Amino acid sequence: MTGGVWIVSYVLLWATVIVLGLTVVVLLRQIGVLHTRIAPMGVHFAGEGPDLDAPAPTLAGLDYTDNAVTLLAFTSPTCELCAALVPGLQRIESDYREISLQIVSSELAEKSFKAFQVRSTPYLVAVDGEGIVQSRGVANTLDQAEEMLAEVLAGVGADGVEAAEVQA
Repeated sequence: MTGGVWIVSYVLLWATVIVLGLTVVVLLRQIGVLHTRIAPMGVHFAGEGPDLDAPAPTLAGLDYTDNAVTLLAFTSPTCELCAALVPGLQRIESDYREISLQIVSSELAEKSFKAFQVRSTPYLVAVDGEGIVQSRGVANTLDQAEEMLAEVLAGVGADGVEAAEVQA
């Protein structure tokens, strides 16, 4: 073979290596995007918070009987996840009339954090219309919060009556 064929094959080989290298970089970026989208469903219990099926601590100016479910979102001003989660929670509140959202910031309500035994954010507590804690846990994504609310709303009728009481 002549020298020209070797040069052409060498250039094509390097072009292929460069294209494959760029493809690997693009795929690595996509893995990161998928990792943020695929999150565990539902909130996860972090060994903190109020007891389930127990009366929720009272907060000044908050009446649990106003709605079928009161969602307390414990946030911190330095929490980036909280900043991303709160607008989504506010949209959920505007879409469902049976849900009342209360944002509890660590900056303003340290006593509330202690009363609910919350040490990490973003932490959600769902309280039914009778003031009983139905669910609680750390929610890092809006999907986790929606899953929690779906489970709570499935157990509480539109009029705030427990599903088990309706069937009895």
